[in-house]
Amino acid sequence: MTGLRRLWRAAKIWTMDPLRPAASVLAAIGPRLVYVGDDYNEAKSLLGRSFEALDLKGLTIVPGLIDSHAHVTHEGLRLGQLDLSGLSYVESLRAVGQAVKNLPPGAFLHGRGWDQNIWEGRPWPNRKDLDEVSPEHPVVLDRVDKHSIWVNTKALDLAGPSVWGPDPVAGEILKDSCGEPLGVLIGQAMFLVYEALPPLDGRDRRATIYLAEKEFLSYGLTTVVDAAFGEEDFKVVEAAYAQGEMRIRYRGYAHPGHWPHLAALKRVDGLFQDHLAVDGLKLFSDGSLGSRSAWLFNDYHDRPGHKGASSLTNEALAQWLTLARDKDLQVAIHVIGDAAVAQAVDMIARVLGPGWSGRRWRLEHFQVVAPRDMDRVLTMGLIPSIQSVGLMTDLLMAEDRLGPDGLARAYAWRDILDRGGYLINGSDCPVEPVNPFFGIYAAVTRRNLAGLPKEGFTPAHRLTIWEALASYTVWAARAAFQEGKLGVLKPGALADFVALDQDLFAIKAAAIPKTKAILTVVGGETAYSRL
Repeated sequence: MTGLRRLWRAAKIWTMDPLRPAASVLAAIGPRLVYVGDDYNEAKSLLGRSFEALDLKGLTIVPGLIDSHAHVTHEGLRLGQLDLSGLSYVESLRAVGQAVKNLPPGAFLHGRGWDQNIWEGRPWPNRKDLDEVSPEHPVVLDRVDKHSIWVNTKALDLAGPSVWGPDPVAGEILKDSCGEPLGVLIGQAMFLVYEALPPLDGRDRRATIYLAEKEFLSYGLTTVVDAAFGEEDFKVVEAAYAQGEMRIRYRGYAHPGHWPHLAALKRVDGLFQDHLAVDGLKLFSDGSLGSRSAWLFNDYHDRPGHKGASSLTNEALAQWLTLARDKDLQVAIHVIGDAAVAQAVDMIARVLGPGWSGRRWRLEHFQVVAPRDMDRVLTMGLIPSIQSVGLMTDLLMAEDRLGPDGLARAYAWRDILDRGGYLINGSDCPVEPVNPFFGIYAAVTRRNLAGLPKEGFTPAHRLTIWEALASYTVWAARAAFQEGKLGVLKPGALADFVALDQDLFAIKAAAIPKTKAILTVVGGETAYSRL
């Protein structure tokens, strides 16, 4: 074995390997580990005379973290966009007014993060208020969940007459009391405006992806899974790796709307020494609870007569699944409502039949699930993909949307594990923060960062620290067919790990969100350091 030879010592190393759960010494030759244990001299003997050594005194090492559901380009864009997260309605309007002062005449302002659930009275926003602060610049503001947008009249005009017409399939154009567009478009209606936005060129796309990569690495994330990978994204990332300009491991699920040459799509893995992969196909079955566009069996508790809707007919979904089956692609389906989950499971069973569970197809978000479908999902070997960090936002409105009965069937993570399944975790950034320690905290406590509710949100479904960490490491690796290679520290595995300033297994839960990544190592090489 050839390559750089390195050795690390730490106060504690949690390996996620049941055969050796803890250690204090790691050694790697090239990108792979050759020693994990406690004998420093034995590790040195494997490396030979010439090697680099780093003593990480007082730090705790865990396997490199895996964000199993992110939107990389959109996260990079967010870092350069107007951010309305946590702002009131009046504060949001003030921020827009200030931002457009710095724009060239006629330029778009694209922002994100507004959430009517934290506004007094919880009203939908209005385009006419945006018109007052931005009469000349088109304004497009993504809701926090990216399933609704708030726009001004200038943006509606550029989008054309369709936004003044009837609702599109699986979309909604909210109207005011006069029957005119309110300025809020939900679900598929958003794309009426999105199509008027100027596209990214290759240089801009690369810059946004680099911004996101830097952020991921700073939180100890060594692998990111793009849950709506575009063909242009792939080309940019492929070129970046070829030029030695990216360090993080990047896996993606192709989104049909962002992959023009879908007929040529194939599963690829191991590119650039295991740094780039295309795993499969990403499909959207419904929307979100926050926008009331998730597809439910029962009416929304706070909007009688409304159940949301599916983005795909049964036949359309079956056709996509058949294409994925025939191309040996994994599938990841966005399903938030219980009716959407049921549709996905029904169509998967129809297309694949029995004996197919080894394909490891995924159900994304997995928030509201009927009891019979929970059993079917696990029997069929489907993988629930959650974003526990989102619980801190959703707990503010979930009972309003679902009512007490629906809430009892929501975010039931403990049920997954108690039935013998496993789950994987991610951020869904830019919908939620990238920070994986927020996600671990939410999974363990079922509280928001303010520590509320004190008893926890449906507390029976809390995870242990080990389970929460597994959802970002060893289980996440298994979902990607990377078990034994990623998400674990043992000889032969890739030398991906993060050194933390706190031991997650030794601190109080309230301290978890304060955890900082001090050193992030990918393939034996330092990719980020605070040292």
